[in-house]
Amino acid sequence: MATANGRKGDQAYVQPRAAWSAVLDGKDLADKLAPRLISLRLTEKRGESSDELEIVLHDHDGKLALPKEGARLTIALGWECGTGVRVGLVGKGSFVVDELNWEGPPDKVTIRARSADLQQGYRTRKSRVWNGKTIGQIIDQVAADNGLTPRCHADLRSKVVTAIEQSNKSDMAFVRDLGRRYDAVATVKDKCLIFSPVDADTTATGKAIPSIDITRGKGDSYSYRRAERDRSNDGAEADWYDQGQAKRKTASHGGSRRKKLKRVYASESDAKAASKAESNRIARAAATLQMTLAYGIADLAPSMRATANGFKTEIDARKWRVASVDHTMDGDGGFRTQLEMEAAA
Repeated sequence: MATANGRKGDQAYVQPRAAWSAVLDGKDLADKLAPRLISLRLTEKRGESSDELEIVLHDHDGKLALPKEGARLTIALGWECGTGVRVGLVGKGSFVVDELNWEGPPDKVTIRARSADLQQGYRTRKSRVWNGKTIGQIIDQVAADNGLTPRCHADLRSKVVTAIEQSNKSDMAFVRDLGRRYDAVATVKDKCLIFSPVDADTTATGKAIPSIDITRGKGDSYSYRRAERDRSNDGAEADWYDQGQAKRKTASHGGSRRKKLKRVYASESDAKAASKAESNRIARAAATLQMTLAYGIADLAPSMRATANGFKTEIDARKWRVASVDHTMDGDGGFRTQLEMEAAA
């Protein structure tokens, strides 16, 4: 039972206390695991990397059963109680156990798991050529080949790829390359192959991505970085081969100090997509804002738009998008969130 730790105004103040739940292969283990928690860390990243989960548990009595390799762990995080925090748990998806460590004394178990449940075939090298296919058709085929559910964003689904070669690459590497060409998130989560624009305001299934207001008072620490030496380019350009005129031509996007891409593309549309994607990446690298929130926010996730308030004028004036989130908990009920934001269009 939560107790009041003081008074703010006319209301009793309750010290926030974190909570979490865990379901292992369909069995709810919250009551067994929560009292043993030493630390929990969930890292959520946008794009290519899988989300990573690490849970460290006490095994002082030797009664903690070790999860099997490949076991599926479903996690939710949030607050049990507290003034000024949103009470309740937020589902963070399922993770596949891929590493376990038992050590001591004192005896403890470290469980590491990843969000991507990848079949071996997804990592197997293969060669094939895609000509005149839409992105949606490509994603559908790769997903079907690997037992995944395709989730291709509507803004990209109908775009035609004139030609792209998968030369001795795994499907995983190929989809990531395709994502870079179209500035898209390309990842596997919860058995779904997700392909969605980095700057989209909706998910691949069409749901609105929420935004968040970050104020200086919410943070324990913060760090803003702007480095002009990283902005030697303000745009990008790519060559493409015009078969009708039998010569190379150039497509560009952004400013006049353009980065030259090495690859020669099969059509003007392919070259435009690649130059725009690179130009967008250059723009996002213009500035970053990192912040550790004193009280964690489980709803925070990559790709959310964010506004900053109470910082320097130029920081507050920028538009931001969350690039990565680190949620950490401890056995004493503490919960913090560290987020990294980058400049958004």
